[in-house]
Amino acid sequence: MMTIFTRLSVLASILLIQVGCGPDALAPLAPDVPEEAQKEIPDENDGGGEEPGSGTPAGKTLVVYYSFTGNCKSLATALAGYAEADVLEIQPAVGGLDYAANNYAIGSSLIAAIREKPNDATSYPAIKAVDRNAADYGTILIVTPLWWSNMAAIMQSYLFKEGSKMKDKRVGLIVSSASSGISSVVADARRLVPDAQWLGEALWINNSNRSQGEELVKAWWNGLSKSDNKMPNEIKITVSGKSLPVKIEDNVATKALVAALREAAITYEAHDYGGFEKVGGIGRTLPSSDSQMTTQAGDVILYSGDQIVLFYGSNSWSYTRIGKMQYGTLDELKSFLHAGEGNISVTLSL
Repeated sequence: MMTIFTRLSVLASILLIQVGCGPDALAPLAPDVPEEAQKEIPDENDGGGEEPGSGTPAGKTLVVYYSFTGNCKSLATALAGYAEADVLEIQPAVGGLDYAANNYAIGSSLIAAIREKPNDATSYPAIKAVDRNAADYGTILIVTPLWWSNMAAIMQSYLFKEGSKMKDKRVGLIVSSASSGISSVVADARRLVPDAQWLGEALWINNSNRSQGEELVKAWWNGLSKSDNKMPNEIKITVSGKSLPVKIEDNVATKALVAALREAAITYEAHDYGGFEKVGGIGRTLPSSDSQMTTQAGDVILYSGDQIVLFYGSNSWSYTRIGKMQYGTLDELKSFLHAGEGNISVTLSL
């Protein structure tokens, strides 16, 4: 029979095994970057953040940032508060590196590798796994430093991996630098997230205006929020990877459509009808204001409240006008719509 002492010894051994095999036991702690290493990389200023919550103005909002010196941290924290946003910090897989050491050798080499082969995944430095999915958010606000005229390599790694999840999302950009202009950082962002709905101009925070950084962030965000309430002049139609702008009317149908597109793009299947149109249900009903009209090629029409009609010919009926596709020749329009060739997938977006 097992003695009490033996039972206690076995129990202690089991507890030690369970504790030692826990997932955290195998994960080494990343060293903190020492205070003396917090030197500013040339033209690089960055940030971090708290985690206030979910946001506005179009669905949930996410603030994504990378920070080395700490400048973007304060910007991201302020922005998250104004936007009532969740926060995601991007961190390098290897912690504690001083990117400014040895005349900025590490950071410079990372940027050089990306410039040489921007389409090669191995060109981008490894980052830690993230715990938020960009696909879950309607609005994504990126706060990044500038390194040697380009976007910081760590943020580029995140966008290279996750940029495809931001397709048709509303994306804004804040860039922090010492003095260099940010045009190349904006170009990096648009290269890495090519299908986003970019929100206005990127905000540039630099040494000359850094003392007003939080006020500038607030004004920038408020400007984006106010612009959301204005009707755009155009929406976009995409078929088979090609897009055409549509100049839209200002009526109850287009206002409801724009409100829906601010949440997410609408994709539907359209088929040929009558030898003059592509038509399909969009999966929702929009308010209509039908009137008798004769349509022309390029017209975008709401029919029966829940169907969008794209005309490559003419027809007389009672419709609500959505807008007009901006195309070249009639043959080009028919080619774009695959007129007479069967069903197509159509995406409407802002």
